[in-house]
Amino acid sequence: MSVDYESELYVLAGMILSEALLQEGLGRLSEKHFQDGDYREIFNTIDLQSKQGRPDFTTVYKELRNKIDIAKLNGLQTTTISESTFPFWIKKLHETFVRRTYKIAAREIWNICDTDRPLKEITEIVEQKIMKAHTQEGTDRIVTPQESGQKAAEEFERRQASDKRIHGIQLSREIATGSVPSIDGFPGLDQMFRGLRGGDLIVAAARTGDGKTALAQNLVRHASIHQQYKTYYQNTEMNENEIVFRFVAAMSGISFEGIDGGGLSSWDRGSARRYFDLFCESRIYISTLPILTPERSRGLARQFKMKYGNLDLLVIDYIGRMELENSKGKQEWQVLRDIAKEGKRLAQELDTAVLLISQMTEEGKLQGARAIANECDGVLYLEPLEGEEYNEAPRGTTHKLTSAKARRGEKNKKLWISFNKDKMYMTEIIR
Repeated sequence: MSVDYESELYVLAGMILSEALLQEGLGRLSEKHFQDGDYREIFNTIDLQSKQGRPDFTTVYKELRNKIDIAKLNGLQTTTISESTFPFWIKKLHETFVRRTYKIAAREIWNICDTDRPLKEITEIVEQKIMKAHTQEGTDRIVTPQESGQKAAEEFERRQASDKRIHGIQLSREIATGSVPSIDGFPGLDQMFRGLRGGDLIVAAARTGDGKTALAQNLVRHASIHQQYKTYYQNTEMNENEIVFRFVAAMSGISFEGIDGGGLSSWDRGSARRYFDLFCESRIYISTLPILTPERSRGLARQFKMKYGNLDLLVIDYIGRMELENSKGKQEWQVLRDIAKEGKRLAQELDTAVLLISQMTEEGKLQGARAIANECDGVLYLEPLEGEEYNEAPRGTTHKLTSAKARRGEKNKKLWISFNKDKMYMTEIIR
């Protein structure tokens, strides 16, 4: 199959045109899409430079002017591409890649069938090759009633035969405390959402300093440390060490201040080391992103899926630091609404649960709450107890978590929460 030089050039020219096209390209393509060696080198350079900021022609030119064909490099600047024409070229390039993948698979299958291997082994290999090629094709298709009905019926039978009642990411677990079992986590959220599932968009909001990041990280702890779901945690405020220190504090029950600042006893140091090892075995992937846009978040999530496989939970902490490219003239609530729309689109595109962390005003309100709720499957407000609520709440309660929306559960349900800030540990308290 001949090399599609034109599509490769137009796509690369588009990727240095704007942040949106850059993330679209990085999210959908890999170096394998580029057959030409020079264009593959340009793609890898753009990918590498994007980790430090948005690359442009000047930065790419300086890096590659003495390494590749200068005419191909100059073509990035002279090629006319726009946001309206970019989808055509990236689709064309991807289709060429898929056809090439099928052709390679067909050739490998032909060679395998010409051997003396057992038929069962050949069948398994052929199925693997076909599946690998098929996954490159994309997911846009029309599902027949026979397909959807059969798939739903199979899932129905699986759930009926299972002893589990939460089908998705569970956010609580039973633990032993002496001879009496206890609950760690958020069984009220399990009842409310019946498990976080692909396509879900959940917004959790709190005021500054009231535990919004601790809530996010304790939810992630249940998904990807106590269970085997993959979480991609995008944080706009902290560095990697602080993020991991917080997880270790919540898991170990050791003071975050001691972990972060030093001075722990030898016993606590030994205990903390065991939990760092446990974190290393987890399925929590981290990006620290001082500058984050919906386009970049989507692009990184797509890259995650290409590199690490299925993504179960994407956490964006938090959307108040997110920048919207087309936000000029929009009020804050409109920007947050549009970010929520992008979050729902991403959840559906990648078949992953998305948790957006947001900040409430000092008056305890969420800007554009109604508009945001329209895009979400769940909206949660985390607030400290006040006044008479201390008499109403179970002993040990510090906060309440209220559901402003729950598509599969009860709206305006109040959960009682205990937040130990020193240990970054949060759990629901059951009467």
